[in-house]
Amino acid sequence: MAELSPYALRLALYAVLMLLFGRMLFVRPGLPRGVSLTLTVIALVLVITDAVTRLSGVLGISPADIDGETASWFLAGTPVGEAGLLRILGVLAMLPLLAINRPVQGLRRLALLALSASALASLSWNGHAAAGDGFGGTLRLGAGMLHLLAAGAWVGAIAAILQLALRPQGPRLRERTRELWQAAHSFAVPGTIIVATLAMTGTYTYVDLGGSVQNLTGTAHGRWLMIKLGLVGGMLGLAALHRWRLVPALAVSIRGGWQPRPLRSLRHSLACEAVLALLVLACVAVLGTLDPVA
Repeated sequence: MAELSPYALRLALYAVLMLLFGRMLFVRPGLPRGVSLTLTVIALVLVITDAVTRLSGVLGISPADIDGETASWFLAGTPVGEAGLLRILGVLAMLPLLAINRPVQGLRRLALLALSASALASLSWNGHAAAGDGFGGTLRLGAGMLHLLAAGAWVGAIAAILQLALRPQGPRLRERTRELWQAAHSFAVPGTIIVATLAMTGTYTYVDLGGSVQNLTGTAHGRWLMIKLGLVGGMLGLAALHRWRLVPALAVSIRGGWQPRPLRSLRHSLACEAVLALLVLACVAVLGTLDPVA
């Protein structure tokens, strides 16, 4: 794991922590703990690997040469290390809560939601959002954290609705399709809020870092950002298709004579949106390593 490329490691870290947070946020009460427990174990491996990789890169030494004193200095004496320690402790604290052999709900779910949100928000210290001092730096960092949480909410919603869409229907076809419709239909308002939050925080951060329209075509960061925005535009197009065409068509199918086509169309569209979300995160993994103005 320690030999993952920096981009692959960043992509995996963002994807898993967003899925953890989004799953706790959007999957219905009483969710089975198995998937979340597996994601948490994977997240623990990734956050430890990320901390070791960053310390190794800072000092220019092999991970095998890191001793306890050096690790303590990094985790307790640097902002990036403290954020990494917060992630590690947050993910560790999730394990015993998920180890309880009961559906996740109530106060336990709220605690898991808070811990997963903290772990995800701490990734702000891994990118440009942490590059600032004073009040302006605090605003930038806050915008970065809010951007991550909104993105995690969107990724989690896609995963939750897709999970409902891909369930074996069997004899409960009509009931399970109605559950899918309710989940997709109820996401309309939260989805609008999430998109607005992403747009505002993303624009603020880019401008605050010195980005401009000219930089969108004149720098590597700008070109990658344009690719990311194009992919996000595709996700927005699919979201609009869900809201105005596919979800209403599913409702008509439930109320009237059953037709399999609306369910199949929604499944395919959700799968495409999930692929686009993964490609957006791949762009984010690259963007965090590039200078917005160079």
